[in-house]
Amino acid sequence: MLYFLVLLYISLMYIRPAEIFSSWATFPFADVVGGIAGFVGVVSLMLKPRPVVDLPQDKFLLAFWSLIFLSTVTVWFQLAYEGWLAFMPVVFCYFLIRVGIRTHSQFRGVIYLLIALNVFQAANGIVQYHTGIGLGDVPMIMDRIYGTGIFNDPNDLGMTFVMAVPLVLAVALNRAGRFVNRVLFLLALAAILVALYYTNSRGAVVGLAAALVCYSFLSLKRMTGFVVAAVLVTVVVVAAPARSTQIDYEESSAQGRIQAWAEGLAMLKANPVLGVGYGQYMEFAPVVAHNSFVHTLAELGLLGGFCLVGMFYWYFVDLRKETLQTTEAKRWRTALVSSGVGILTCSWFLSRQYVVVPYILLAVGTSWAVLNTKPGDMPKLKTTGRDVFNIGALTIGGLTVVYVSVRTLAIWSGG
Repeated sequence: MLYFLVLLYISLMYIRPAEIFSSWATFPFADVVGGIAGFVGVVSLMLKPRPVVDLPQDKFLLAFWSLIFLSTVTVWFQLAYEGWLAFMPVVFCYFLIRVGIRTHSQFRGVIYLLIALNVFQAANGIVQYHTGIGLGDVPMIMDRIYGTGIFNDPNDLGMTFVMAVPLVLAVALNRAGRFVNRVLFLLALAAILVALYYTNSRGAVVGLAAALVCYSFLSLKRMTGFVVAAVLVTVVVVAAPARSTQIDYEESSAQGRIQAWAEGLAMLKANPVLGVGYGQYMEFAPVVAHNSFVHTLAELGLLGGFCLVGMFYWYFVDLRKETLQTTEAKRWRTALVSSGVGILTCSWFLSRQYVVVPYILLAVGTSWAVLNTKPGDMPKLKTTGRDVFNIGALTIGGLTVVYVSVRTLAIWSGG
């Protein structure tokens, strides 16, 4: 029952019936399913107690959620409460997946569902591109496809496609799988790549290249992986939409991002601990940061940046510490690590630190790591002083990269 509700809730994150059919516009599908799933999840934990908030990334996520409230509570309590409430579905979805995935077959079921949902979005995008309109009467924007709900931006749609590609490859390239299934997943991959092309998202193109390079290095021998990675990057660059090949630090869009980063750094300097407050970035700048890390630093301060880095630091560390070294475990670890690299690369060009897609991957990858870690080795998945130092160093390192980029690449008018 709980597992079925997990699948249904994830589906409602991707497909919004109320936004597709006007007659259903007033029915809160996600809220109803979420309420039932929450109740069933609590009952499940009561009947069979098991740790839920036991891994570092679980705690970092809760700390991040708390900072969303604390960053604005001294300014306006109502604003703080609304921010805390807005991020609740993300936290709920994360822990629902963490509680709901209890077996390897359930993990695979969630992966197959994510692939199917991405194929659905891809098919809708392809239809939209060729007809001019998609589900929910959504038109194209400047020859770029997009969807409903959390995918009402071409960049968001591109990011979920980037996440899905390594997952599809894990199935399509599995030699132990049935030939027919491998062909079907290769067709799914083709649909996703075509739709990604139609998003015309430069961040998604770079993210795809990063994910494919990572997948090549992890799944092939070092020299072979290097050659394949070089070929894949070349193919991605050549086949990328024209807009994606116009990445130049003097180009207006690129300069807008660099200058938005500078404004984010100014906010951080003025409020280094808790930032200017959740949702307040555009009160101090004309556009968002177009960088999840910078946006977090500006709105939630160094503490928020530390928590954001900490969540994904432990995502990768836990996958590396898997102790059940089976062929399947290695295959899925390669896919999950590559998807993580792709998501983080996209996030460097997009302000998407509050949307659910990265946290779905975080929850699925964490659940897989737990399934493939021997019970006696679970104590190893705890934060140590060295981990705190590493997360802090990564946070400062990322901040340094942003600062150097602004200082060297920004072109200010009249200066």
